Amino acid sequence: MAVVGNESAAVAGALTLLFYAEEVHLIADHLQVSDRLDYQIRESNANIHLGCRVKEIVGQENVEGLIMDNEHRLNVDGVFIEIGAKGAVELAATLGVALDDEKFRYIVTDKKQQTNVTGIYAAGDICGPPWQMAKAVGEGCVAGLSAAKYAKKLR
Repeated sequence: MAVVGNESAAVAGALTLLFYAEEVHLIADHLQVSDRLDYQIRESNANIHLGCRVKEIVGQENVEGLIMDNEHRLNVDGVFIEIGAKGAVELAATLGVALDDEKFRYIVTDKKQQTNVTGIYAAGDICGPPWQMAKAVGEGCVAGLSAAKYAKKLR
């Protein structure tokens, strides 16, 4: 698998893919990430290709590889393009949303999935473990209903 991008969403995506894919390539012109994310990706098993750009995605019906701007070919089965997006946690922190006190990796919510910032709700993996679809779906339902109720009050 390959992830293309320079910012935290690309690095977080590459780190996440390491749990699922045999081999992960991160392709970036340069990295614009926090020191923590920079350290995590460099210490991981991801193959980092800095100073590179993707010239072409190869394959007819499925992704078979990438041709880099230096004409090198990477054989991959999939590609995620994460250009210009901030990671959810970084975006939340920028908005003033409270993160967990221990590692600052998860958004803190109440039982209605509301954060400390009025009108912002969160659900699923971004709220921390356990990593279960049922938990994410349930929290998503609660967050959606809570957000709808909040929006209705604003009318």
